[in-house]
Formats: sequence, structure tokens, C-alpha cells
Amino acid sequence: MPIVESSKPPRNVNYDLLRCVAMCLVIGVHVVNNYMPVKMTLTGPDETVRFTLFAIFMTCNPLFIMVSGRFNLTFDAGEESGLKPYARYYYKRFVSLIFPYLFYAGTLGFTAYLVMDHRSLAGAATGTLYDLFSGYDDSVYWFVFMLAGFVLATPFMAPMLRAIGRTGAWLLIGLAAAVAAAEQICSLFGYPLTFLNSFPWRGLLFYYLLGYVLEFYPPSVRARRATYVIAPFTLAWTVAAPVLFPGHPAQVNRTLTVAYAVVVAAIFLLFRYDVHIRSERARKAIIWLAGYSYTIYLVHSPLSKVAIGRFLPAPTNGLQYAAISVAMFAATFLAALLFAIIADNLLLKPLQRLLHKVRI
Repeated sequence: MPIVESSKPPRNVNYDLLRCVAMCLVIGVHVVNNYMPVKMTLTGPDETVRFTLFAIFMTCNPLFIMVSGRFNLTFDAGEESGLKPYARYYYKRFVSLIFPYLFYAGTLGFTAYLVMDHRSLAGAATGTLYDLFSGYDDSVYWFVFMLAGFVLATPFMAPMLRAIGRTGAWLLIGLAAAVAAAEQICSLFGYPLTFLNSFPWRGLLFYYLLGYVLEFYPPSVRARRATYVIAPFTLAWTVAAPVLFPGHPAQVNRTLTVAYAVVVAAIFLLFRYDVHIRSERARKAIIWLAGYSYTIYLVHSPLSKVAIGRFLPAPTNGLQYAAISVAMFAATFLAALLFAIIADNLLLKPLQRLLHKVRI
């Protein structure tokens, strides 16, 4: 995910690693939940394994949101008065976050409407504009809509987080978790607490704040280890909940549940604090790959649908399902990486350099 730092301390390669991990996880999500179930429906233990993997893979979006929150929420207007620091902040985020989305999603969507749906130029343009700005629920780009909203609010949330300090920040996280727990428990038993819909710190905004809090007010080593111990049990609950409470949506989607937040936090803490990259070659490779992570995030799904998914055979048993899923993951990753290397260097980065020359 594109990040713009307010200051430039020594680069922490663990955040690049987190972006690479999240990038791989999101490809896994679309393989095991969007593409492969169309070819074959699993049942019994096979479906349990598939859904467990899906629950792990779905941590991709919270991880990206946490990394973005960790860096964006460092915004500080400093001593400068007026609108200039806010204008610079918004413009830089437009160039790094929104422009690549408009460029890639718009180009791929417009081409798909023309070539695959055989629409007229006007029809393709209309469909593309709807997808870009109004297609939240129907689009694989829903996370961009959500993150853009968080980014808009960041210049006002950042001073608040600095002002309330460690105690206030963890109190806010605890309060948001308590509200989410109350919502989830009551909903499972048929008593939705609809009045909590007005609570402002709910949903995936929780992860945006949590990324900042875990970096600047980190938990102790003992607390991290306790999170690692608890996480498998909360993952098991997440997987079991749809079976225990039929008719309720899986607890891994766009709403926040405390059990799933523990799984996400465990993965984030592990790769942030307890994975140590010693090899200089490995560090350089991770940084290089992370530089293409956002583009891969944006283009892997349409590329997979058009260039990969339709050509893979339909499996007839669980073993074939697993093998074809792995093949689809590898093909999607390589195709998206190749696309990102070519398109970023030939098109996106030169355009971004031109945009960065605009003085705000």
C-alpha cells in the first residue's frame, strides 16, 4: 500500500514484509473464495479446511489498513498555519493512493466493458465511472473506498491520538473492542444493538487506529506471546461460528469482531516485532517486491478472471482442488507481478513523478 511518511527514520523492512504478506494473502482470498468454488463445491472436512484458509487469508485487508494507519496517522501540521499542510497531505495521498486506483481500475474496467461485454464507448465509460466511484459493494476495490474515507479523516484523527497519549489510545481501542463484542454477541442471539451503529470508532476503522497504536504504544513481550497463544483459539471460534449460528455471516468480512481482531493482531505483531530479516539480499528483495504490492493488489483480480481462471480445469476431488488452487495462486501472482513491473515503470511512475512536481 502506498505510504508517505512525515519524517524519514531508518527504513523498517518489517513493514515492507507485512505488505508482501498481505499482498500474497489477498491473492489467496480470491483463489479459495471467489474462483475455485465456482469450479467445485467442497463439503465436510474439505470445506472446513478451505474456510479456515479463507479466514487466515482474509487478514490481508486489515493488515494493509493497519500499515496505512501506522504511517498516515503520523500527520502533523507542525507550526505551519493555514491550509497548506492539509493540501499537501491530501495531494500526496491522491498521487500515491487514488491515482493508481483510477489509472489501473479505470483502464482495466473500461477495456473489459469494451472487449468482453461488447458495450459502446459511452456504455463502457458509464459502467467504468460507476465502478470507480459508486461500486463499493460489487467491486473487488471496496477496500480503496474504505481506505480513502479513513485518509480523508486522518488530519483530524492524528492530533487526537497524539493528544490522548498511551492511556487514551489503548482506552479507545478497548472501548471499540467492547462495542464490537457487544454487537456481535447480541446479534448472534437475535438481539441486534442497532443504537451502536452510531458509534464512530467501529468497523474496519478499528484496524486503522490499531496499526498506529501497536507501533507507538506497543504491547510488552509477554502480551505479544499471550496474543500468539490465544490466536489459534479465536481462529477456531471464527471458523466454527457460522456452523454454530446458521444464517449469520462469516466473521471475517467488513465488520469487526474481537475474536478475528486477535487473529489479525497476532499476524501483525509476529511480522512486525518477532520476524527478523538479517540478510541484506533478503531485505532488498522484500523492499523491491513491496514497491509493487499496491499495483498487484489492484490488478490481480481482473487479470486472474480474464487470463488465468477460465483456462484452468475443473477439479473432481479435494486433492485436485488443492493442486489447482496452488497453480492458480502461482499463476496469478506471477502475472500480476509481471504486469506491475512493466506498467508501473513505463506508465504509472513517470506519471506520478510529473504529478509530484506540482507545488502545493
